[in-house]
Amino acid sequence: MIKVIQNSKGVVIIFVILLYASAIFGQKPIGNEKPEVKVIGNVTKDAIMLRWGVTTPLAWKYANQYGFTIERKTIVREGVILTTPEVKKLTTSPILPKPLTEWEAFTNRDTNAAIAAQAIYGESFNVDLEQGGDDIISIINKAEELEQRFSFALFAADQNYEVAKFSGLAYVDNDVKAGEKYLYRVYTAIPSEKISVKFGGVYLGLDDFQPLPEPKDFVGIFNDKNVMLSWNYTLLKKQYNNYVIERSDDSGNTFKAIEDIPIANMGERDKNPSDRMFYVDSLPSNNKEYFYRIKGISPFGEVGPASKTISGSGTKALVYNPAITEVKLMSDNTSAMITWEFPEEGLASIAYFELNRSNQVKNKYQVIVPNISKNTRSIQYSNLESINYFTITAVGINGEKRTSFPQMVQPEDDIPPSLPIGLTGTVDSTGIVQLNWQMNTEADFLGYRVFRANLENEEFTQITFRTIPQSEFIDTVKIKTLNSKVYYKVQAFDKRYNPSDFSEVFTLKKPDIIPPTQPVFKSFKADKGAISLEWITSSSDDAVKTLIYRKEKGGELPWELIADVNLPDNSFNDISAKPTIKYLYTMVTMDESGLESEPITPLTITLPDNQPKPDINRFSALVNREEKKIDLSWRYKVDGVIEFSLYKAEEENKPTLYKVFKADQERFTDKKLRINSKYTYLLQAVFSTGAKSPIKKIVVEY
Repeated sequence: MIKVIQNSKGVVIIFVILLYASAIFGQKPIGNEKPEVKVIGNVTKDAIMLRWGVTTPLAWKYANQYGFTIERKTIVREGVILTTPEVKKLTTSPILPKPLTEWEAFTNRDTNAAIAAQAIYGESFNVDLEQGGDDIISIINKAEELEQRFSFALFAADQNYEVAKFSGLAYVDNDVKAGEKYLYRVYTAIPSEKISVKFGGVYLGLDDFQPLPEPKDFVGIFNDKNVMLSWNYTLLKKQYNNYVIERSDDSGNTFKAIEDIPIANMGERDKNPSDRMFYVDSLPSNNKEYFYRIKGISPFGEVGPASKTISGSGTKALVYNPAITEVKLMSDNTSAMITWEFPEEGLASIAYFELNRSNQVKNKYQVIVPNISKNTRSIQYSNLESINYFTITAVGINGEKRTSFPQMVQPEDDIPPSLPIGLTGTVDSTGIVQLNWQMNTEADFLGYRVFRANLENEEFTQITFRTIPQSEFIDTVKIKTLNSKVYYKVQAFDKRYNPSDFSEVFTLKKPDIIPPTQPVFKSFKADKGAISLEWITSSSDDAVKTLIYRKEKGGELPWELIADVNLPDNSFNDISAKPTIKYLYTMVTMDESGLESEPITPLTITLPDNQPKPDINRFSALVNREEKKIDLSWRYKVDGVIEFSLYKAEEENKPTLYKVFKADQERFTDKKLRINSKYTYLLQAVFSTGAKSPIKKIVVEY
């Protein structure tokens, strides 16, 4: 995303930020969180460095105006906790961002300083999407400007400790002693009537000093004139937020940074983040050894020790593939002659060839003849198996490989294995079928295929996707079908895929657990204090009754059996239902064996409240032409009222809904009037059951 910002002097700053919010100091998703100060600290050999920031854009804005104060409490001295901590105010006046005039030289040499200065002092901080802009987008950008300034300012301070100091977000305490520990508290000087910001703190002492660690797991993959560098970012995420990559082309004697500015992890994802950072560097040339190392930079501007050095050379990638032109079976029926070709112009880039073999066309290839001279174009291989797939691989000088397409050769073999015998099996009540048979003993035996039919005279279907080597098979069948039996047969194959005859057909009887079919709702009627249901009964021959269940929708009580209707009856009147309650109704069919169908999809039915409601006994209007208003008042004391609906019509127009009042409101003043007009007002009470009172009408001359 490209940001274009103009500062107060008219200078335009253009910079690129990708997913900037994820890299900002102490940042969380901005929402309704309470503002507070977040503080981190760092210990050097003779000083304590502090860094802080606030958590909301508004708090940041006021903090730039009123500043921060720092309080230090000495808690421990010479290893002993003090009875009364010594309190010292480190700031005689609030720490504020430096004046704009002091930023100029800094911004000329540091991009992050320019970003921070623009965020704090710039007259505008808008994202220009296109010339002229769009009104709606402009409004959105203006609304988000403070958040943009806040985010960029904290991001810039994160990248350079000097920028943090210029921004009034850092402090170095040099008046510290060994053997002492301090509790630092950072407060905003913002008046409480402006905004309340919780202070932040950190507990440190010189004895907490630890040298910065070296970056871990630094590796590089060298390719054609480039190298992909990678290191573990997560392990030292708290110590470093930037890195410097250095390269050497003189055997590691001297190193030079490959970028003018440190590298930050700008693309970290909130969900499933990677634990590594990556950088691709272009190599000036191939076949020359280059050395790399990285150094981390802490949020306090300290440069850590260098990582372990890695080295490598770029090599030109292999361009050409070998191609097998012929695989010829020899007269002994046990060996083959493999011939291939390879472009002459590619010979300089390879070291040798390899011959590979597999029983399968796509995988499990093994090198059977290594280190074949790159000038050789044919080789004889003995000890063929039933099926042989061959490939030739060209191995490059750098170890890269290019492999040909496979070619197959088979010794002659047309004798099939014997047919499978001894089929046995079982099927349980869940439909799991276990089949077993005697294992074939042929030397070139490959496996079996299993076939199934649902009817005795139906064509069999293969249910194994590939040959299986074992003499057993587990299948799953549907028990709840009309056919009561299932049929199987098995066929054996050798490695030449010669098929045996089919085994004898094996028949299995299914358990009888088929429930009846479901009933179907046909119609319902809810009126006059009863809910009437009508349905189409089950089509199963052994169905005997329909069971009707009811429950309140959203209620915690279980389903209640409210009717047991014998077939062929297909209707029921529920007179126990209560008005205004939402009920769920469902039905199941029971057969002679006591098996029940699945419940049908529940039907939601509500018995309406048809009881008449009393009239509104008082509804009056008082005209006040001097104050240009009409005062309406009413009185209606009936239980269950949740609101009043007021309709209004002028002259001969149709009434429309004008106002809705709560149940406890009994008056309203209408000031939307025109002189010499006649108004009609209609008032109606609305009950919690959805029922409504009769409409009360008055006509007013104004």
